[in-house]
Amino acid sequence: MIDTNILGLGDAEFLLSQLPEKSVHLIFTSPPYFNARPECCQYDDYMSYLKKMQNVILCCRRVLSEGRYFILNSSPVIIPRSKRNRSSKRLGIPFDLHQIIVDAGFDFIDDVIWVKPEGAGCGRGRDFARYRTPLHYKTVPITEYVMVYRKHTDKLLDWNIRNHPNQEAVMRSKIDGDYEKTNVWKIPPATKSYHPAPFPLALAERIIRYYSIENDVVLDPFAGSGTTGTAAALWNRKFILIEKKEEYFHQMRRDFRLIAHPIQFLSTESGGDDE
Repeated sequence: MIDTNILGLGDAEFLLSQLPEKSVHLIFTSPPYFNARPECCQYDDYMSYLKKMQNVILCCRRVLSEGRYFILNSSPVIIPRSKRNRSSKRLGIPFDLHQIIVDAGFDFIDDVIWVKPEGAGCGRGRDFARYRTPLHYKTVPITEYVMVYRKHTDKLLDWNIRNHPNQEAVMRSKIDGDYEKTNVWKIPPATKSYHPAPFPLALAERIIRYYSIENDVVLDPFAGSGTTGTAAALWNRKFILIEKKEEYFHQMRRDFRLIAHPIQFLSTESGGDDE
């Protein structure tokens, strides 16, 4: 059983293979955008990207406990035009990942629409605003998908609650006060981050509060700036954060020294160390 926080530097597929089977209680992540920005991971082609996501998702299923949740935040991306006289291309990443996740052994539970304020979207639709001709019409995207899946089991949803070894932790984890009653969540995007595509802390906090119990282990295999880990620490959960880019990993290492102890460090090259 995992009894410490973990920061991992390296490829998620490799590092996940080092974790014990069924040792994680919640997975919340936002996979890298497919070639949408120069600073994001680059793949040879879209099929290579989807294959890599499939491999990581299968690794996630192995480490996730029975009947627990795998939650993925993603959105369609626009691949910029290569030449002025060519069209850009929009890829429906959430819809392509959905079938991969189901085929990997997860049951689809919910689709949450994360809505950002107007003005938070890209400049898509400028031609229509200028010309107003019907074929130019395109919407400005201000939403992302938070897709909720449960690792397949024949047991009912409350099985993990009734069989939890610490019923006091279950009671402490109850949601007091107001909560989101629909699948439309209005949350402003993150505005300050060294990472180019962070999700807001408020989103990670809701996911962790709604889908995990105190002292659970929360995993993010594409950790970025570590927002999932920050939310986990704030709500008395342990975290496992895996990040491939060294600059983001080392920034997380500096950040989490202040809010989470102890922390074990893992990397592709070494067996890890503690701090």
